[in-house]
Amino acid sequence: MEINIAFDAYMDRYFDFPGQWDTPSRCGVKIIRRKDGKSLVIATEIYRQNPGTPVTEWVAPLATQIMQHIEEQPENYIFIEHTPDLRSKLTFYDETFDKVDFDWDGGKFINPRWTRLSKVEVDKMMEG
Repeated sequence: MEINIAFDAYMDRYFDFPGQWDTPSRCGVKIIRRKDGKSLVIATEIYRQNPGTPVTEWVAPLATQIMQHIEEQPENYIFIEHTPDLRSKLTFYDETFDKVDFDWDGGKFINPRWTRLSKVEVDKMMEG
């Protein structure tokens, strides 16, 4: 299934990362420096435009890599996983947003936990 993700409210750049087995991988990213001093990162799965590891399968290392790239601290970091709507009759291709919480082991994120959010909730978090 082809998808052509245009940059939009939830993605304004690509982020290239070494995925599983150092496979070149790519996702869409939006980074928002909020008024409360926290950084909100939305990582968007771009399906066939990603030659490597999907966001969900590499979420903890990816979140760590992006956090280090933007020079943020774990306590000031909010990570959202976004899958865009593929306009399919199959519900698992609908748009979803999940806040992913992690444990911090002193050097990287581990133990991801997903909490489903609505688009409205994400939009409010972006205003933060």
